[in-house]
Amino acid sequence: MGILFILLISVPYLWAFQSAGSEYQFGGFLLNPQDGNSYLSKMYQGWQGSWRFYLPYSAQPGDGGYLFLFYLALGQITRLSGGTLQTTFHLARLLGAVVLAISLWHFFGKVLTTRRSRWIAFGLALFGSGMGWLAALFGLFTADFWVAEGYPFLSAYANPHFPIGMAILLWVLTPELDADNDRSKKSGYLHDILLFGAAFILSIVLPFGVVVAGIVLAGLVFWDFWVEFSTLKSKSRGINKIAGIIRRSDSSRKLILLLLGGIPILIYEVWVTQNDPVLAIWNEQNLTVSPMIWDLIISFSPVVLLAIPGIYWVWREKKAAARTLLLWAGLGLVLLYVPWSLQRRFILGYLIPLTGLAAIGLDHLLSRSRVFALAVLCLVILLILPTNLMIILGGVQAVKAKEPKVILTEEEMRGLNWLESNSPREALILASPEMGLFIPAYTGRRVLYGHPFETVNAKQMEEVVVNLLGDLNGNDSDAFLLEVSYIFYGPREREIGGEKIEPGYKVVYSSGEVQIFEVYNLQSTSPNIEQ
Repeated sequence: MGILFILLISVPYLWAFQSAGSEYQFGGFLLNPQDGNSYLSKMYQGWQGSWRFYLPYSAQPGDGGYLFLFYLALGQITRLSGGTLQTTFHLARLLGAVVLAISLWHFFGKVLTTRRSRWIAFGLALFGSGMGWLAALFGLFTADFWVAEGYPFLSAYANPHFPIGMAILLWVLTPELDADNDRSKKSGYLHDILLFGAAFILSIVLPFGVVVAGIVLAGLVFWDFWVEFSTLKSKSRGINKIAGIIRRSDSSRKLILLLLGGIPILIYEVWVTQNDPVLAIWNEQNLTVSPMIWDLIISFSPVVLLAIPGIYWVWREKKAAARTLLLWAGLGLVLLYVPWSLQRRFILGYLIPLTGLAAIGLDHLLSRSRVFALAVLCLVILLILPTNLMIILGGVQAVKAKEPKVILTEEEMRGLNWLESNSPREALILASPEMGLFIPAYTGRRVLYGHPFETVNAKQMEEVVVNLLGDLNGNDSDAFLLEVSYIFYGPREREIGGEKIEPGYKVVYSSGEVQIFEVYNLQSTSPNIEQ
Protein backbone atom coordinates (compact mmCIF):
# COMPACT_ATOMS: atom_id res chain seq x y z
CA MET A 1 0.00 0.00 0.00
CA GLY A 2 2.87 2.35 0.78
CA ILE A 3 4.54 1.65 -2.57
CA LEU A 4 1.26 2.29 -4.41
CA PHE A 5 0.87 5.53 -2.46
CA ILE A 6 4.34 6.74 -3.52
CA LEU A 7 3.73 5.76 -7.14
CA LEU A 8 0.43 7.62 -7.33
CA ILE A 9 1.95 10.87 -6.06
CA SER A 10 5.11 10.67 -8.19
CA VAL A 11 4.30 9.08 -11.58
CA PRO A 12 2.03 11.95 -12.73
CA TYR A 13 4.85 14.42 -12.08
CA LEU A 14 7.43 12.26 -13.89
CA TRP A 15 5.05 12.03 -16.83
CA ALA A 16 4.41 15.79 -16.82
CA PHE A 17 8.12 16.64 -16.88
CA GLN A 18 8.61 14.29 -19.84
CA SER A 19 5.48 15.21 -21.78
CA ALA A 20 5.59 19.00 -22.00
CA GLY A 21 7.29 18.82 -25.42
CA SER A 22 10.26 20.59 -26.95
CA GLU A 23 8.58 24.00 -27.12
CA TYR A 24 7.26 24.01 -23.56
CA GLN A 25 8.42 23.34 -20.02
CA PHE A 26 6.35 21.93 -17.19
CA GLY A 27 6.15 24.40 -14.30
CA GLY A 28 6.52 21.66 -11.67
CA PHE A 29 3.09 21.72 -10.01
CA LEU A 30 -0.02 19.70 -10.79
CA LEU A 31 -1.98 20.94 -7.79
CA ASN A 32 -2.17 24.58 -6.70
CA PRO A 33 0.66 26.01 -8.85
CA GLN A 34 0.05 29.42 -7.28
CA ASP A 35 1.31 28.31 -3.88
CA GLY A 36 3.83 25.93 -5.44
CA ASN A 37 5.66 28.76 -7.20
CA SER A 38 5.58 30.83 -4.02
CA TYR A 39 7.41 27.96 -2.27
CA LEU A 40 10.03 27.97 -5.03
CA SER A 41 10.48 31.72 -4.59
CA LYS A 42 11.20 31.17 -0.90
CA MET A 43 13.64 28.40 -1.76
CA TYR A 44 15.33 30.76 -4.20
CA GLN A 45 15.97 33.21 -1.37
CA GLY A 46 17.59 30.38 0.59
CA TRP A 47 19.62 29.41 -2.49
CA GLN A 48 20.91 33.00 -2.54
CA GLY A 49 22.15 32.45 1.02
CA SER A 50 19.41 34.21 2.98
CA TRP A 51 17.90 32.93 6.22
CA ARG A 52 15.56 35.90 6.32
CA PHE A 53 12.34 35.91 4.29
CA TYR A 54 11.39 38.94 2.21
CA LEU A 55 8.19 39.30 0.23
CA PRO A 56 9.22 38.44 -3.37
CA TYR A 57 5.87 39.29 -4.93
CA SER A 58 5.82 42.91 -3.86
CA ALA A 59 7.48 46.20 -4.79
CA GLN A 60 7.95 46.68 -1.04
CA PRO A 61 9.99 43.78 0.39
CA GLY A 62 10.24 45.40 3.84
CA ASP A 63 12.70 44.30 6.48
CA GLY A 64 11.58 40.68 6.29
CA GLY A 65 11.66 38.15 9.10
CA TYR A 66 12.73 34.62 10.03
CA LEU A 67 9.69 32.98 8.46
CA PHE A 68 9.35 29.97 6.14
CA LEU A 69 12.66 28.62 7.43
CA PHE A 70 11.82 25.17 6.08
CA TYR A 71 11.82 26.38 2.47
CA LEU A 72 14.78 28.67 3.04
CA ALA A 73 16.65 25.60 4.34
CA LEU A 74 15.67 23.59 1.23
CA GLY A 75 17.10 26.42 -0.85
CA GLN A 76 20.34 26.33 1.13
CA ILE A 77 20.54 22.55 0.61
CA THR A 78 20.01 23.04 -3.13
CA ARG A 79 22.89 25.52 -3.31
CA LEU A 80 25.22 23.18 -1.42
CA SER A 81 24.22 20.10 -3.42
CA GLY A 82 24.35 21.81 -6.81
CA GLY A 83 20.88 20.56 -7.77
CA THR A 84 17.82 22.44 -8.95
CA LEU A 85 15.12 23.93 -6.76
CA GLN A 86 12.38 21.78 -8.30
CA THR A 87 14.40 18.58 -7.82
CA THR A 88 14.98 19.37 -4.15
CA PHE A 89 11.32 20.30 -3.71
CA HIS A 90 10.00 17.03 -5.11
CA LEU A 91 12.60 14.85 -3.39
CA ALA A 92 11.60 16.47 -0.09
CA ARG A 93 7.96 15.88 -0.98
CA LEU A 94 8.56 12.18 -1.63
CA LEU A 95 10.61 11.83 1.55
CA GLY A 96 7.76 13.47 3.46
CA ALA A 97 5.30 11.04 1.87
CA VAL A 98 7.36 8.03 3.00
CA VAL A 99 7.66 9.35 6.55
CA LEU A 100 3.93 10.14 6.59
CA ALA A 101 2.99 6.61 5.51
CA ILE A 102 5.20 5.11 8.24
CA SER A 103 3.79 7.50 10.84
CA LEU A 104 0.21 6.63 9.86
CA TRP A 105 0.85 2.91 10.24
CA HIS A 106 2.57 3.44 13.59
CA PHE A 107 -0.20 5.76 14.83
CA PHE A 108 -3.04 3.40 13.92
CA GLY A 109 -1.08 0.51 15.43
CA LYS A 110 -1.21 2.29 18.80
CA VAL A 111 -4.77 3.64 18.78
CA LEU A 112 -6.61 0.68 17.22
CA THR A 113 -6.91 -2.71 18.86
CA THR A 114 -7.29 -5.12 15.93
CA ARG A 115 -5.14 -5.75 12.88
CA ARG A 116 -8.18 -5.54 10.62
CA SER A 117 -9.14 -2.07 11.85
CA ARG A 118 -5.53 -0.89 11.40
CA TRP A 119 -5.48 -2.01 7.77
CA ILE A 120 -8.84 -0.37 7.06
CA ALA A 121 -7.82 2.90 8.69
CA PHE A 122 -4.42 2.90 6.98
CA GLY A 123 -5.93 2.36 3.53
CA LEU A 124 -8.68 4.94 3.99
CA ALA A 125 -6.22 7.53 5.32
CA LEU A 126 -3.61 6.97 2.59
CA PHE A 127 -5.91 7.08 -0.42
CA GLY A 128 -9.13 8.57 0.88
CA SER A 129 -10.86 11.82 0.08
CA GLY A 130 -14.44 13.05 0.07
CA MET A 131 -17.39 12.91 -2.29
CA GLY A 132 -16.61 16.17 -4.01
CA TRP A 133 -16.68 14.27 -7.32
CA LEU A 134 -20.42 13.85 -6.84
CA ALA A 135 -20.90 17.51 -5.94
CA ALA A 136 -18.89 18.45 -9.04
CA LEU A 137 -21.61 16.88 -11.20
CA PHE A 138 -23.88 19.66 -9.91
CA GLY A 139 -21.34 22.41 -10.51
CA LEU A 140 -20.00 22.61 -6.93
CA PHE A 141 -16.31 22.88 -6.05
CA THR A 142 -15.75 21.40 -2.60
CA ALA A 143 -12.80 21.43 -0.22
CA ASP A 144 -11.59 17.91 -1.03
CA PHE A 145 -10.41 19.23 -4.42
CA TRP A 146 -8.15 21.94 -3.07
CA VAL A 147 -7.67 21.99 0.74
CA ALA A 148 -4.68 19.67 0.58
CA GLU A 149 -3.69 19.81 4.25
CA GLY A 150 -6.86 17.98 5.31
CA TYR A 151 -5.94 14.80 3.45
CA PRO A 152 -2.72 12.72 3.57
CA PHE A 153 -2.87 11.91 -0.16
CA LEU A 154 -3.38 15.50 -1.30
CA SER A 155 -0.79 16.74 1.17
CA ALA A 156 1.86 14.42 -0.25
CA TYR A 157 0.75 15.28 -3.80
CA ALA A 158 1.04 19.04 -3.28
CA ASN A 159 4.21 19.92 -1.33
CA PRO A 160 6.76 18.65 1.22
CA HIS A 161 5.84 20.65 4.32
CA PHE A 162 2.31 19.23 4.65
CA PRO A 163 3.31 15.53 4.80
CA ILE A 164 6.39 16.19 6.95
CA GLY A 165 4.44 18.35 9.38
CA MET A 166 1.58 15.84 9.46
CA ALA A 167 4.01 13.00 10.18
CA ILE A 168 5.50 14.91 13.13
CA LEU A 169 2.00 15.74 14.39
CA LEU A 170 1.11 12.03 14.30
CA TRP A 171 4.27 11.07 16.17
CA VAL A 172 3.53 13.64 18.89
CA LEU A 173 -0.07 12.41 19.25
CA THR A 174 0.74 8.68 19.14
CA PRO A 175 -0.05 7.24 22.60
CA GLU A 176 2.86 5.74 24.52
CA LEU A 177 1.02 2.57 25.36
CA ASP A 178 0.25 -0.77 23.78
CA ALA A 179 -3.25 -0.75 22.34
CA ASP A 180 -3.61 -4.50 22.93
CA ASN A 181 -3.09 -4.51 26.67
CA ASP A 182 -3.07 -0.83 27.70
CA ARG A 183 0.37 -1.32 29.23
CA SER A 184 2.26 1.97 29.53
CA LYS A 185 5.75 2.14 28.06
CA LYS A 186 7.95 4.30 30.21
CA SER A 187 10.36 6.50 28.33
CA GLY A 188 13.51 8.19 29.46
CA TYR A 189 15.13 11.53 28.90
CA LEU A 190 16.09 10.69 25.32
CA HIS A 191 12.45 10.37 24.34
CA ASP A 192 11.69 13.72 25.99
CA ILE A 193 14.54 15.38 24.14
CA LEU A 194 13.26 13.93 20.86
CA LEU A 195 9.75 15.14 21.62
CA PHE A 196 11.04 18.63 22.41
CA GLY A 197 12.99 18.62 19.14
CA ALA A 198 9.97 17.37 17.20
CA ALA A 199 7.85 20.20 18.61
CA PHE A 200 10.50 22.72 17.61
CA ILE A 201 10.74 21.34 14.06
CA LEU A 202 6.94 21.19 13.77
CA SER A 203 6.71 24.87 14.72
CA ILE A 204 9.07 25.68 11.83
CA VAL A 205 7.65 23.32 9.22
CA LEU A 206 3.94 23.66 10.02
CA PRO A 207 3.21 26.06 12.90
CA PHE A 208 -0.51 25.29 13.02
CA GLY A 209 0.37 21.67 13.76
CA VAL A 210 1.61 22.82 17.18
CA VAL A 211 -1.80 24.34 17.90
CA VAL A 212 -3.68 21.21 16.77
CA ALA A 213 -1.39 18.93 18.79
CA GLY A 214 -1.62 21.21 21.83
CA ILE A 215 -5.42 21.31 21.80
CA VAL A 216 -5.71 17.53 21.44
CA LEU A 217 -3.13 16.88 24.19
CA ALA A 218 -4.87 19.36 26.49
CA GLY A 219 -8.11 17.47 25.88
CA LEU A 220 -6.38 14.20 26.77
CA VAL A 221 -4.98 15.72 29.98
CA PHE A 222 -8.44 16.88 30.99
CA TRP A 223 -9.88 13.45 30.14
CA ASP A 224 -7.21 11.66 32.22
CA PHE A 225 -7.90 14.01 35.09
CA TRP A 226 -11.66 13.55 34.86
CA VAL A 227 -11.47 9.74 34.74
CA GLU A 228 -9.07 9.42 37.69
CA PHE A 229 -10.53 12.18 39.82
CA SER A 230 -14.08 10.87 39.42
CA THR A 231 -13.03 7.46 40.81
CA LEU A 232 -11.46 8.84 43.99
CA LYS A 233 -13.40 7.90 47.10
CA SER A 234 -12.22 10.95 48.94
CA LYS A 235 -11.94 14.39 47.42
CA SER A 236 -9.71 15.62 50.23
CA ARG A 237 -6.29 17.12 49.56
CA GLY A 238 -7.72 18.20 46.20
CA ILE A 239 -4.75 20.21 44.98
CA ASN A 240 -2.26 17.41 45.72
CA LYS A 241 -4.53 14.85 44.09
CA ILE A 242 -4.95 16.99 40.99
CA ALA A 243 -1.20 17.53 40.77
CA GLY A 244 -0.56 13.80 41.12
CA ILE A 245 -3.07 12.91 38.43
CA ILE A 246 -1.60 15.40 35.99
CA ARG A 247 1.94 14.30 36.82
CA ARG A 248 1.11 10.66 36.03
CA SER A 249 -0.43 11.57 32.67
CA ASP A 250 1.80 10.97 29.65
CA SER A 251 -0.28 13.56 27.80
CA SER A 252 0.59 16.28 30.31
CA ARG A 253 4.31 15.61 29.89
CA LYS A 254 3.90 15.72 26.13
CA LEU A 255 1.91 18.94 26.33
CA ILE A 256 4.58 20.65 28.42
CA LEU A 257 7.36 19.59 26.05
CA LEU A 258 5.27 20.62 23.04
CA LEU A 259 4.72 24.09 24.47
CA LEU A 260 8.37 24.50 25.43
CA GLY A 261 9.58 23.40 22.01
CA GLY A 262 6.97 25.01 19.78
CA ILE A 263 5.53 28.13 21.39
CA PRO A 264 8.65 30.36 21.13
CA ILE A 265 8.63 30.13 17.32
CA LEU A 266 4.88 30.80 17.21
CA ILE A 267 5.27 33.85 19.45
CA TYR A 268 8.01 35.23 17.20
CA GLU A 269 5.96 34.66 14.04
CA VAL A 270 2.93 36.41 15.51
CA TRP A 271 5.10 39.28 16.74
CA VAL A 272 6.93 39.85 13.44
CA THR A 273 3.78 39.68 11.31
CA GLN A 274 2.08 42.19 13.59
CA ASN A 275 4.96 44.65 13.99
CA ASP A 276 6.60 44.72 10.56
CA PRO A 277 4.43 47.14 8.52
CA VAL A 278 4.84 45.26 5.23
CA LEU A 279 4.36 41.78 6.70
CA ALA A 280 1.36 43.09 8.64
CA ILE A 281 -0.40 44.02 5.38
CA TRP A 282 0.51 40.61 3.93
CA ASN A 283 -0.88 38.92 7.05
CA GLU A 284 -4.17 40.82 6.79
CA GLN A 285 -4.61 39.57 3.23
CA ASN A 286 -3.79 35.99 4.15
CA LEU A 287 -7.36 34.88 4.80
CA THR A 288 -8.02 31.13 5.01
CA VAL A 289 -11.62 30.75 6.07
CA SER A 290 -13.01 27.26 6.71
CA PRO A 291 -15.47 25.77 4.22
CA MET A 292 -19.18 25.90 4.96
CA ILE A 293 -20.58 23.03 7.04
CA TRP A 294 -22.33 21.44 4.03
CA ASP A 295 -19.05 21.64 2.11
CA LEU A 296 -17.16 20.05 5.01
CA ILE A 297 -19.65 17.18 5.27
CA ILE A 298 -19.44 16.43 1.54
CA SER A 299 -15.66 16.76 1.56
CA PHE A 300 -15.24 14.17 4.33
CA SER A 301 -18.07 11.84 3.42
CA PRO A 302 -18.67 8.95 3.60
CA VAL A 303 -15.93 8.56 6.23
CA VAL A 304 -17.48 11.18 8.52
CA LEU A 305 -20.78 9.23 8.50
CA LEU A 306 -19.04 5.93 9.21
CA ALA A 307 -17.20 7.60 12.09
CA ILE A 308 -20.47 7.97 14.02
CA PRO A 309 -20.74 4.27 15.04
CA GLY A 310 -17.00 4.37 15.73
CA ILE A 311 -17.56 7.21 18.19
CA TYR A 312 -20.19 5.10 19.92
CA TRP A 313 -17.84 2.12 20.32
CA VAL A 314 -14.93 4.24 21.55
CA TRP A 315 -17.16 5.83 24.18
CA ARG A 316 -18.65 2.49 25.20
CA GLU A 317 -15.44 0.49 25.44
CA LYS A 318 -13.48 3.36 27.03
CA LYS A 319 -10.19 2.42 25.36
CA ALA A 320 -7.65 4.99 26.47
CA ALA A 321 -5.69 5.00 23.21
CA ALA A 322 -8.73 5.58 20.97
CA ARG A 323 -9.58 8.74 22.91
CA THR A 324 -7.01 10.51 20.74
CA LEU A 325 -9.18 9.86 17.68
CA LEU A 326 -12.32 11.06 19.44
CA LEU A 327 -10.78 14.26 20.78
CA TRP A 328 -8.97 15.09 17.52
CA ALA A 329 -12.21 14.72 15.56
CA GLY A 330 -14.27 16.73 18.08
CA LEU A 331 -11.84 19.49 19.03
CA GLY A 332 -10.62 19.77 15.44
CA LEU A 333 -14.16 20.59 14.36
CA VAL A 334 -14.38 23.29 17.02
CA LEU A 335 -11.05 24.78 15.92
CA LEU A 336 -12.24 24.91 12.33
CA TYR A 337 -14.95 27.39 13.21
CA VAL A 338 -13.19 29.56 15.76
CA PRO A 339 -13.82 33.13 14.53
CA TRP A 340 -10.32 33.80 13.22
CA SER A 341 -9.04 34.65 9.75
CA LEU A 342 -6.77 31.56 9.56
CA GLN A 343 -9.26 29.01 10.86
CA ARG A 344 -8.97 26.66 7.86
CA ARG A 345 -5.35 25.91 8.79
CA PHE A 346 -6.68 23.77 11.65
CA ILE A 347 -8.07 21.26 9.14
CA LEU A 348 -4.58 19.73 9.15
CA GLY A 349 -4.86 15.94 8.87
CA TYR A 350 -8.54 15.98 9.78
CA LEU A 351 -9.27 12.91 7.65
CA ILE A 352 -6.98 10.82 9.90
CA PRO A 353 -9.10 10.68 13.10
CA LEU A 354 -12.24 10.23 11.00
CA THR A 355 -10.75 7.21 9.20
CA GLY A 356 -9.65 5.75 12.54
CA LEU A 357 -13.17 6.06 13.96
CA ALA A 358 -14.69 4.74 10.73
CA ALA A 359 -12.36 1.72 10.89
CA ILE A 360 -13.54 0.95 14.42
CA GLY A 361 -17.15 1.02 13.26
CA LEU A 362 -16.45 -1.13 10.19
CA ASP A 363 -14.45 -3.59 12.30
CA HIS A 364 -17.39 -4.14 14.63
CA LEU A 365 -19.67 -4.50 11.64
CA LEU A 366 -17.37 -7.11 10.09
CA SER A 367 -17.44 -9.13 13.28
CA ARG A 368 -21.26 -9.28 13.10
CA SER A 369 -22.05 -9.64 9.39
CA ARG A 370 -19.02 -10.23 7.21
CA VAL A 371 -20.80 -10.18 3.84
CA PHE A 372 -22.71 -6.98 4.57
CA ALA A 373 -19.63 -5.29 6.06
CA LEU A 374 -17.46 -6.20 3.05
CA ALA A 375 -20.13 -4.78 0.76
CA VAL A 376 -20.14 -1.54 2.78
CA LEU A 377 -16.33 -1.38 2.70
CA CYS A 378 -16.24 -1.87 -1.08
CA LEU A 379 -18.87 0.84 -1.48
CA VAL A 380 -16.81 3.21 0.69
CA ILE A 381 -13.71 2.58 -1.42
CA LEU A 382 -15.66 3.30 -4.61
CA LEU A 383 -17.00 6.54 -3.11
CA ILE A 384 -13.72 7.98 -1.78
CA LEU A 385 -11.38 7.26 -4.70
CA PRO A 386 -12.93 9.26 -7.60
CA THR A 387 -12.05 12.73 -6.22
CA ASN A 388 -8.32 12.00 -6.05
CA LEU A 389 -8.43 10.31 -9.46
CA MET A 390 -10.16 13.39 -10.88
CA ILE A 391 -7.44 15.60 -9.39
CA ILE A 392 -4.69 13.48 -10.96
CA LEU A 393 -6.44 13.37 -14.34
CA GLY A 394 -7.13 17.10 -14.14
CA GLY A 395 -3.42 17.80 -13.76
CA VAL A 396 -2.59 15.47 -16.65
CA GLN A 397 -5.17 17.19 -18.84
CA ALA A 398 -3.78 20.63 -17.90
CA VAL A 399 -0.33 19.56 -19.11
CA LYS A 400 -1.76 18.10 -22.32
CA ALA A 401 -3.74 21.29 -22.97
CA LYS A 402 -0.64 23.43 -22.25
CA GLU A 403 -2.54 25.51 -19.71
CA PRO A 404 -0.43 28.58 -18.86
CA LYS A 405 -0.80 28.09 -15.10
CA VAL A 406 1.22 24.86 -15.25
CA ILE A 407 3.24 25.26 -18.46
CA LEU A 408 5.83 27.79 -19.63
CA THR A 409 6.97 28.20 -23.23
CA GLU A 410 10.64 27.65 -24.03
CA GLU A 411 10.86 31.30 -25.11
CA GLU A 412 9.52 32.39 -21.71
CA MET A 413 12.05 30.14 -19.98
CA ARG A 414 14.92 31.59 -22.00
CA GLY A 415 13.72 35.07 -21.07
CA LEU A 416 13.61 34.11 -17.40
CA ASN A 417 17.11 32.63 -17.63
CA TRP A 418 18.42 35.84 -19.20
CA LEU A 419 16.75 37.91 -16.49
CA GLU A 420 18.31 35.75 -13.79
CA SER A 421 21.80 36.03 -15.28
CA ASN A 422 21.82 39.67 -16.37
CA SER A 423 19.73 41.71 -13.94
CA PRO A 424 20.74 42.88 -10.45
CA ARG A 425 19.23 40.95 -7.54
CA GLU A 426 17.26 43.97 -6.34
CA ALA A 427 15.63 44.50 -9.77
CA LEU A 428 11.86 45.09 -9.84
CA ILE A 429 10.03 43.59 -12.82
CA LEU A 430 6.77 44.57 -14.50
CA ALA A 431 5.02 41.55 -16.01
CA SER A 432 1.51 40.20 -16.38
CA PRO A 433 -0.14 38.74 -13.24
CA GLU A 434 0.43 35.21 -14.63
CA MET A 435 4.10 35.71 -15.44
CA GLY A 436 4.53 37.63 -12.19
CA LEU A 437 3.91 34.34 -10.38
CA PHE A 438 6.87 32.65 -12.12
CA ILE A 439 9.50 35.41 -12.08
CA PRO A 440 10.40 35.29 -8.32
CA ALA A 441 10.35 31.46 -8.45
CA TYR A 442 12.79 31.22 -11.38
CA THR A 443 14.88 34.39 -11.06
CA GLY A 444 14.56 35.61 -7.47
CA ARG A 445 13.63 39.08 -8.79
CA ARG A 446 10.70 40.98 -7.33
CA VAL A 447 7.57 41.87 -9.28
CA LEU A 448 4.90 44.53 -8.90
CA TYR A 449 2.26 41.83 -8.64
CA GLY A 450 2.33 38.04 -8.70
CA HIS A 451 0.36 36.54 -5.81
CA PRO A 452 -3.02 37.41 -4.26
CA PHE A 453 -1.66 37.02 -0.69
CA GLU A 454 2.06 37.80 -0.94
CA THR A 455 1.73 41.03 -2.89
CA VAL A 456 1.17 44.01 -0.61
CA ASN A 457 -2.18 45.64 -1.44
CA ALA A 458 -2.73 42.83 -3.92
CA LYS A 459 -6.01 43.90 -5.54
CA GLN A 460 -4.79 47.45 -6.09
CA MET A 461 -1.45 46.29 -7.49
CA GLU A 462 -3.06 43.81 -9.87
CA GLU A 463 -5.11 46.68 -11.32
CA VAL A 464 -1.98 48.83 -11.54
CA VAL A 465 -0.13 46.11 -13.49
CA VAL A 466 -2.99 45.56 -15.91
CA ASN A 467 -3.36 49.32 -16.48
CA LEU A 468 0.39 49.80 -17.03
CA LEU A 469 0.60 46.97 -19.54
CA GLY A 470 -2.53 48.18 -21.26
CA ASP A 471 -1.10 51.64 -21.95
CA LEU A 472 2.67 51.45 -21.60
CA ASN A 473 3.31 54.22 -24.10
CA GLY A 474 1.23 56.69 -22.14
CA ASN A 475 2.38 55.70 -18.66
CA ASP A 476 6.09 56.49 -18.77
CA SER A 477 5.70 58.96 -15.90
CA ASP A 478 3.57 56.68 -13.73
CA ALA A 479 4.97 56.54 -10.18
CA PHE A 480 4.94 52.74 -10.13
CA LEU A 481 6.60 52.49 -13.54
CA LEU A 482 9.40 54.78 -12.35
CA GLU A 483 10.27 52.14 -9.73
CA VAL A 484 10.44 49.33 -12.30
CA SER A 485 13.82 48.10 -13.57
CA TYR A 486 12.64 45.87 -16.42
CA ILE A 487 9.49 45.02 -18.35
CA PHE A 488 9.01 41.36 -19.27
CA TYR A 489 6.89 41.31 -22.41
CA GLY A 490 5.77 37.95 -23.78
CA PRO A 491 2.59 36.21 -24.95
CA ARG A 492 0.78 36.71 -21.63
CA GLU A 493 1.60 40.43 -21.61
CA ARG A 494 0.46 40.81 -25.23
CA GLU A 495 -2.98 39.56 -24.23
CA ILE A 496 -3.21 42.67 -22.02
CA GLY A 497 -1.14 45.30 -23.80
CA GLY A 498 -1.28 44.35 -27.46
CA GLU A 499 1.28 43.08 -29.91
CA LYS A 500 3.72 45.95 -29.92
CA ILE A 501 5.38 48.57 -27.71
CA GLU A 502 6.37 51.77 -29.45
CA PRO A 503 10.05 52.87 -29.18
CA GLY A 504 10.82 54.38 -25.81
CA TYR A 505 12.18 51.53 -23.72
CA LYS A 506 15.56 49.95 -24.18
CA VAL A 507 15.31 46.42 -25.57
CA VAL A 508 17.92 44.35 -23.74
CA TYR A 509 16.66 40.92 -24.75
CA SER A 510 14.57 39.66 -27.65
CA SER A 511 13.75 36.12 -28.69
CA GLY A 512 10.63 35.22 -30.63
CA GLU A 513 7.58 36.47 -28.77
CA VAL A 514 9.52 37.48 -25.65
CA GLN A 515 11.17 40.83 -25.19
CA ILE A 516 12.69 42.35 -22.07
CA PHE A 517 12.83 46.13 -21.83
CA GLU A 518 15.00 48.16 -19.52
CA VAL A 519 13.06 51.15 -18.24
CA TYR A 520 15.05 54.31 -18.93
CA ASN A 521 14.65 57.98 -19.82
CA LEU A 522 13.00 58.55 -23.20
CA GLN A 523 15.85 60.88 -24.23
CA SER A 524 18.45 58.08 -24.02
CA THR A 525 20.34 56.78 -27.02
CA SER A 526 19.32 53.89 -29.16
CA PRO A 527 19.43 50.50 -27.40
CA ASN A 528 21.59 47.49 -28.11
CA ILE A 529 19.53 44.36 -28.60
CA GLU A 530 20.66 40.92 -27.46
CA GLN A 531 19.08 38.26 -29.66
